[in-house]
Amino acid sequence: MITERAMLAAVHISIWTAVKHDRKVSRDVADQHGAHQGAGRYNKQLLRGADKLDELRTLAGQIRQYFYKITLPWSDEGFRLLPANFYFDLMARMREFEAGFEQGVESFLGVYPQYIEQVRPELNGLFREEDYPSAEKLRKKFGVKLEVLPIPSGADFRVQMSAEEQARVSREIDANVRESLMRGTEDLWKRLREVVAHMVDRLNEPESRFHGSLVTNVLDLVEILPRLNVNGDTDLNRFAEQVKERLCNYSAQDLKKHDLLRVTTAADAANIVAEMDGLLRSRETAEPAETTSADDIFARMSAYMEAPAAA
Repeated sequence: MITERAMLAAVHISIWTAVKHDRKVSRDVADQHGAHQGAGRYNKQLLRGADKLDELRTLAGQIRQYFYKITLPWSDEGFRLLPANFYFDLMARMREFEAGFEQGVESFLGVYPQYIEQVRPELNGLFREEDYPSAEKLRKKFGVKLEVLPIPSGADFRVQMSAEEQARVSREIDANVRESLMRGTEDLWKRLREVVAHMVDRLNEPESRFHGSLVTNVLDLVEILPRLNVNGDTDLNRFAEQVKERLCNYSAQDLKKHDLLRVTTAADAANIVAEMDGLLRSRETAEPAETTSADDIFARMSAYMEAPAAA
């Protein structure tokens, strides 16, 4: 059961924006131009050149990037599907992230008064002492929290209602779970196709500059993809293995130095993309619409399913 192979997780990160809506200035500007007071608003940047605050924003981006890497889309409320075999990895990394974030907050608060004095002359007449919270209050505006929940199941639905209505709601819950799992599988196909198609695009341009990440990004994905494939799509795992065997044997430096190697690798990558497209099309016609097959994946991916030119 999927409830035993995965769970739902969300990462909540809060950071002080250091932006303040100046109502008085907004009113003054509107009055000067004879405009309605709701026609616009003036937002003040309370800090400029606050490196320690920028570092916290960068760390927040790194946390989200890692979280998205090992999870799959689930809902619009921020929860994503976390495969059970990534749970301990995530917990360990989150402990590191949280410790680094807390340390960053304290470092920022340590120089917070200096940042205020630094921006005072820049804001000049717009400067207001009351715009700046105390360090104690400001500390509460920062935080990192991981939330983990079980995947809902229609079998666990318990509410006082008729048996018929309860069965209907249970079916809806299970259908929503299947739909969300489908989105997760779709996301994996999209990730795999995008990195391979990107390799084709870069390698097919002899004068293009590409970095080591051209290959390492592909390798990183195919190594974790089987662990993310909680829906057990065997074709997806097979393509991940093909990509690893056929496209990850040489470094970006090797591909840059040797034209023949670059051309043959580009051709291999283009063939893999074409094979992926062909498989998804065949599954679209072969499997009934009510199953969780690749037809929905391919339909939703049609907007970006343009096969790259062959090398």
